[in-house]
Amino acid sequence: MKEPTGVVALIIDLLRKHPEGLTSGEIREKLQIPADQQTHLDRRKRDIRKWYELITVPNGANPRYKLGAKRQDDPNASELNGRVKAEVLHASRGRCQMCGKTIDEDGVKLQVDHKIPQSWGGSNERENLWALCVECNHGKKNLFASQDEHIKTVMAFTSVHVRIGELLKLNFRKPVSSRLIDFVANQDDWKKRTRELRYLGWEISTSREKQSNGRHISFYQLNKFTAWPEDPTRWIRQYEKDREVKNKADEADE
Repeated sequence: MKEPTGVVALIIDLLRKHPEGLTSGEIREKLQIPADQQTHLDRRKRDIRKWYELITVPNGANPRYKLGAKRQDDPNASELNGRVKAEVLHASRGRCQMCGKTIDEDGVKLQVDHKIPQSWGGSNERENLWALCVECNHGKKNLFASQDEHIKTVMAFTSVHVRIGELLKLNFRKPVSSRLIDFVANQDDWKKRTRELRYLGWEISTSREKQSNGRHISFYQLNKFTAWPEDPTRWIRQYEKDREVKNKADEADE
């Protein structure tokens, strides 16, 4: 198994010496890497996951990173084999699974993509793969790259409501793509989970924007929020039960 080299090896050694974890800025400072090389440093930091688990600890807008257990699988065996790629493309029936354009009607070229990027722990398992046209694949990568640190921070929370809420808070008063919310929710009913945040007194506005491929994407913008209750998801479930009881009582009184 090939061992990590260069900046990756330096970061691993640094995290070993700091078991309490370090932020990206602290890593850059200790390795004396110029600020304009932060993007390169972040890429090398993500590469650590090929050899070790990289634990993200929520810390406001500056999460801390801890070195976890060493991976037992071969980091050089992460490439998809031809059979798996063929299966994914065949299952798509020649249609982009994001925009819906087809090879026959629109002349698009399909690429096999990871729904959850490998740099964030996404696997090569079949359920984490789909077929995207070149345009959608590039657009998705650019969109996710713009929120790289944010998403890694919010994915550390177990509550789906907290994951969505923290993503919106990190982009306070800025529109957040429904694709990102869908991703961090990691479940089918992400729209309902987002609406339920309004029970907490949060104000969330919505908008739609037409993309270059002709399709519309929804955006959600957080304009006001309150402090989290002790167990947000449980609190929301209890709120719904209490509301249902009240509605039935009101109907009985009519």
